[in-house]
Amino acid sequence: MKNRLHPLFISFLASCYLLLASCTTTHSVAKCEDRFISIDSTYKDDSLMLTEIAPYKIKLDATMNEMLAISEQVLLKDQPEGLLGNFTADVVLSKAKEYCNDSCSVDLCVLNNGGLRNPLPKGNITRGNVFQLMPFENEMIFLTMNGGDVKDLFDFIANKGGMPVAGMTMKIKNNMADEVMIGGKPFDITKSYTVVTSDYLAGGGDNMTFFEKASRKIILGKKLRDAIIEYLQDENKKRNTIKVKKDGRIQFVQ
Repeated sequence: MKNRLHPLFISFLASCYLLLASCTTTHSVAKCEDRFISIDSTYKDDSLMLTEIAPYKIKLDATMNEMLAISEQVLLKDQPEGLLGNFTADVVLSKAKEYCNDSCSVDLCVLNNGGLRNPLPKGNITRGNVFQLMPFENEMIFLTMNGGDVKDLFDFIANKGGMPVAGMTMKIKNNMADEVMIGGKPFDITKSYTVVTSDYLAGGGDNMTFFEKASRKIILGKKLRDAIIEYLQDENKKRNTIKVKKDGRIQFVQ
């Protein structure tokens, strides 16, 4: 299927152009019509429109090409654990504890592989790379859950074959969670735990409906993407490069 611009969007662009032009000269609309424009190999650039948006594109490109940090390797998704998932979950858990600032405690982080939309490259990581990794406006949220619901979370991760996690380790045996450790201690089903995740998953996204049973929810007002950008900038200021490894936090066993 060809991508097309919606007629209303074309009308909006035309209106914007006339509005801008009206700052210096009085105009009146003589004719208005809608048409579809196919964005494919036959499309030819609109020179007038390119001229109008050029100043904004230059500013946007400068922002997106900003180097945030240097990575020693390509970070990719994988299962049961991957470099990209380990990096992202570790950063989100670390920043969650920092944002919490002793006003609450956070035990673990759980994200989903589907939310990681692009790998991070070896060498310079730019702001644009992080936007490609996380193009959505998902915010960080704390969820306090009882042990039974947390066990459902672990079994869900096991059945998925592994997901990005931090602050915990587990083994997957017969598609079920086994030997789960949280903060270096065995998981206790009689206790409650606090999970940091995205507001999308907290709302039952990716079929993670057990999150909706949380007894307490705290929305931090911080985007996951912004937390990652802050972390990379901080590491670069310290002259640290980004190094990530698989540490066996999730393993398959017989």
